[in-house]
Amino acid sequence: MDRPKIQAEGQLERAGSTRHQHGSHVLVPTGDRIIRFILRSETLRLREYEGQRVRITAFLVEGYPPNEEENLLEKGEPKLLDVFSIASLEQEDDK
Repeated sequence: MDRPKIQAEGQLERAGSTRHQHGSHVLVPTGDRIIRFILRSETLRLREYEGQRVRITAFLVEGYPPNEEENLLEKGEPKLLDVFSIASLEQEDDK
């Protein structure tokens, strides 16, 4: 079975809190301060994009949050994504 694929845009920031311990970074939508996605990647250096507006393509990590935290998704908790593609949107804004 294929894992769900997601494409999203927003500001890439380092995950500073232990609350988001499963990922190294978070994606914050433009004009919003609510974290929608927690990001991780074993193939990309996400830190090179910190502070930039980016477009990511990623797989949804199944089983997050763990079963005992499942009700958190209903409360709007962010989803964990495994990023395999990232592009800065900074250059597009300059055009």
